[in-house]
Amino acid sequence: MGFGWGNGGWFGHAFFFVIQGIVTLLVLAVIVGLIFLLVRFLLVATTAAKIYVAKNSPAKPVATTPAATTPTATVVAPVVAAEKKPRTPKAPPAV
Repeated sequence: MGFGWGNGGWFGHAFFFVIQGIVTLLVLAVIVGLIFLLVRFLLVATTAAKIYVAKNSPAKPVATTPAATTPTATVVAPVVAAEKKPRTPKAPPAV
């Protein structure tokens, strides 16, 4: 019975270990590159949005100081409650 390294022997195992390491590094590089591009895009888009809003927003009104006014006493006539007549219900509509 040939239990042991299997087909390819130790050389086959070492070869596929190296290939697996290269593929793992390549996948890691692609993931890191995509994350870098996403962050860069979001930063540039945020900056562009700030510039756009600053350029196209309506002008801010000039702040003016309110004129100094002295409070004046106002005379309000008392409201006399008018005599109200009681409400009567309406007749139902004829059928």
